[in-house]
Amino acid sequence: MKKTFSVSVGLFMLLMIPVISFGATKGPYMSALLGGTYLTESDLTDNGVKGKIEYTVGIASVLAGGYNFGMFRMEGEIGYQRNSMDKATVCDGGGCGGGSISGNTSALSGLVNGYIDFVNSSPVTPYISGGIGVAYVKVDVDQRNGSGTDSFNDTIFAYQVGAGLAYAINQNLSLDLKYRYFATPELDLEGSKATFGSHNVYFGLRYTF
Repeated sequence: MKKTFSVSVGLFMLLMIPVISFGATKGPYMSALLGGTYLTESDLTDNGVKGKIEYTVGIASVLAGGYNFGMFRMEGEIGYQRNSMDKATVCDGGGCGGGSISGNTSALSGLVNGYIDFVNSSPVTPYISGGIGVAYVKVDVDQRNGSGTDSFNDTIFAYQVGAGLAYAINQNLSLDLKYRYFATPELDLEGSKATFGSHNVYFGLRYTF
């Protein structure tokens, strides 16, 4: 009985050793993430005329590389997201009107991010993140008569805050589930002002070398 107990304890300890080290693996890493983005309503202002644009759920992707210091990570990332327009509402002195609209809004961004990993004795590591950088935001609105597309763009400061969970498959490879809020200050689209902010959910892989 004592021998069986000793063997059981020994096997349990051997299993625990890699689990503890998974979350604390240090070194350079790369990650790739794909997910969905919910772009909140854009509030528009143009020479006293106000409006709103609503969007459908879009796609978002991130490619990043950084260094894991143990409980803290730093990385650089390139991200892209795109949402199709759904409805528009315009209000002026004569009242408000709206309807469907065709077009899309996209953002190509480059950010520097910092992470705090809450390393523990399980293969699941919660974390929080924040980052700053720059985004190239492009707005394409299809003309109603089908004769073309009106395009507007702005290159502007961008930031993100978020949280997530990493699941260590082994010492090098982890599954990542991440939420972030990504936004910019008010856009200047050739004289028109517009707000930009999105809620993004990603799923992907992170490999530590």
